[in-house]
Amino acid sequence: MWRGNLANEIKRIKNFTKDIKKISKLFKYLLKTKKVKEIYIFPYTKAFLERSLKYNFFDNICVYRNPKETEFDKFIKHNKKHKFITIRPFGGKLKLLRKHKLKYLLNYSISNNNIKRVILTCSNKKQIGQIVSFCNDKKNF
Repeated sequence: MWRGNLANEIKRIKNFTKDIKKISKLFKYLLKTKKVKEIYIFPYTKAFLERSLKYNFFDNICVYRNPKETEFDKFIKHNKKHKFITIRPFGGKLKLLRKHKLKYLLNYSISNNNIKRVILTCSNKKQIGQIVSFCNDKKNF
């Protein structure tokens, strides 16, 4: 993940581009020595993802995805080369669980074949039970 200063997107992309050879070399080494199995990018913005796709050094893409955070849906739908890991299906501070049922949000989070995994966070035991029940009900989950 290349975080950089999220407040200055132009500078963040410029610094990433400037250091791409070092980043790529490090990732190739980590893969070759089997210290990691895959490289994921968590771009935070569409502009950063578009730029990073040009360098082709990662396997998968991590993005926020829920009914309110949909800016990466076009990439998820049309990008056949990479798989996606979605984060924050319940919306975090957006408090989507107040508006939607947990089952709806979980189904939404896996509603595209290019989504490989979902990272879940829980706030209480009831949510954990609901998530386990959802997973047990899904045959191909």
